[in-house]
Parts: sequence; structure tokens; C-alpha cells
Amino acid sequence: MNKQSDTLTKGQQLIPNGMLDDNAPRNMWWCAAHVDEINEKPLARWLLEKPVVLYRLSDGTPVALDDRCPHRWAPLSEGEVKNDQIVCPYHGMEFGADGMCSKVPTQKSIPKSAKVQSYPLRTSGAFVWIWMGDPEAIDHEPVEMGFTTDPGWSVITGYMEVAANWVLIRENVLDLTHIAFLHSNTFQQDDWENPPEVSMQGDTIVYEQDFPPSPLSPLFCAAFGFEDKKIVKREQRGWMPSLAVSFSDWNIHDLDAGPDKRRDFIGRGAHIVTPGERGKTHYFFVASFDSPNAPVEILEKTKAGVISAFNEDKDLLQKIQARIMKDPRGLDFPEINLGADGAGVAVRRVLKRKLDAERGN
Repeated sequence: MNKQSDTLTKGQQLIPNGMLDDNAPRNMWWCAAHVDEINEKPLARWLLEKPVVLYRLSDGTPVALDDRCPHRWAPLSEGEVKNDQIVCPYHGMEFGADGMCSKVPTQKSIPKSAKVQSYPLRTSGAFVWIWMGDPEAIDHEPVEMGFTTDPGWSVITGYMEVAANWVLIRENVLDLTHIAFLHSNTFQQDDWENPPEVSMQGDTIVYEQDFPPSPLSPLFCAAFGFEDKKIVKREQRGWMPSLAVSFSDWNIHDLDAGPDKRRDFIGRGAHIVTPGERGKTHYFFVASFDSPNAPVEILEKTKAGVISAFNEDKDLLQKIQARIMKDPRGLDFPEINLGADGAGVAVRRVLKRKLDAERGN
């Protein structure tokens, strides 16, 4: 694995989140791209602070290599894929899916060291996942994301780059109490003043919370076929099976459903984070509904509303990151935890355990 800081920046953080460091475990699956992003044209992407090129072979197999030719370091992503070999744009050297050089146009012999790192990839649901640590340490598959390609669900996916460390996003999406304040004009779900119950199932963080009948966020009413702010019974359940992804289920009960009408619905969100360049994160998101064939115009309207809400998070998290980076005190500033921070603190504990294991601590 890549060399990481021996210690995370801590300051006055009781449990450090390492937001000013390279704080990403390598021995786990991270999301490299949406499946539709990868084709025979090379795609350049910074992942875990390394330049990576992604493309597909003629049989559809996805490939990930270091995006840096070992000759004069040109980005391979600026080249092309020919006969399943990626061709460097600088001097025409060719490399196979295993990263080994297969051709040097100017000479017959190929230097033994003419190779680049290749990375294991897996597809789960609508996303392609990458393992950038020790391949011998692969002991599990990526998180199951089958619902994102299930025809029984109506699914929205999206992406944004956020100029903030990935842990800030992970803590944010597990913190439900900010919704009533930061998203008062978008989600309009103002009954989240009290924190949910948080528990651990192994390394999986779980939260659960029941709400009395109340108006449902207008962001989701249309997708369920409800009028705006319909009064429903709502149960929230979320879980983080991996530092890379967390889910949030909105279990909705229609209190006015007739005897022959559907009464129970699920809206499932997924928040997927992958560190990019230092201080930047790839954020992939999913909003889905357990009803097939929702009208395209409804899904587009829902997606626009979700993006508006997530842009509120993005703007604030980027300001937090920038302020801490510019402030000469850095993390040497008081940080308190509230009762509502249970899930966020659990994230830091899971992160510390994984980093300690990789570093042999």
C-alpha cells in the first residue's frame, strides 16, 4: 500500500478524523466510477491521491492502471486503446491490462521494468469498485448494490466533486440533526431535532428512528405518487457497511391508503465517497424508490431537488475544509461532541481500527 502518515493530525480532536492527512485505508473497496463512465476511451481519475486510468477491454472487462507511463511519465489517459492495449501518447509504448509493457515501437527488446501498477476492479450494481491496497489482502467483495440496477426500483444517480476530505462527507451524511437547519428550505423535514439511536453490528454502524405522523419532505412526495407534504408515518433506518458507502432507508406508511391500495413504501439513499486528490472527494449518490417505472419527468424533478440540497452540504463542507487549512491553528482548536454525534464518532473509531491494522499498530 502507499505510504501514509504515521500519525493523523489530531489537535484537540478526542478521536482524530485525519481530515488534513492522507487518511484513507487501502485494503478495502472504493468506488472508482459509475459503470457508464468507463468505456474504450481512457478515463483519467485521481483515486486515493494517485492518478489512475480506467478503460474497458473489447469484451467489456474494466481495467485500472497507474496513469503514468514509466518511460517519461506521460499520462496514459491521453492515449488510446488499440487491440486491448493502452498506447502511450508520447512514444507509442503499449501496455496490457496487467500493466506489463507489450511493445516498444523504437526497439525490439522490452525492459523488464517497463510496467505500471494494475488494480483489481469489481462491479457491484451501477458502480465499479477498486482495491488499491495489497491484492493478497482481498478477503471480501464490494458492498452489495444490486438495487441500483433492479428493474423493480426507480433509481436516480449523481456525482459531484467536493473540495473537502472524505471523512467530512461521511460524518455529514450520518448526522441527521443538521437536516432541520442546513436543509430547512430544501428537504423541509424539520422533525429531526432529536438524534437517532446508534448501534454497532461488527464494523457496521446502524441508526434507527421512528417519527409520529408528519409531512413528508416534498423532495420525495412526487416519486411516491403523493401530493406535496403529505402526512405519513415514517421510520428511518440507516447503515454504513463500509467507510466507502452508507445507506438511508425512508420507510413510509400511507395512513390514508384504501383497502386495495399500497400502504408501505421505501425510499433508499446511498452516499458513496472516494478520496481523490488531497483535500478532494468523489461523491456519488443514489436516490431510489421501490416502485418501477417512475415517470422520467418526476425523477428529473426529484434529482434536481436532491442536488440543490446536497449543494448546501457541499458549500458548507468546502468552507470548513478551507478554513481549517488556512487557519494557522489547524486542528489545534476546541472540538466538542454532542449527543447527536454518535454515528460520526463511530466512523472515527472504525477508521482508526482500519488504519491501525494496515500500519501494524
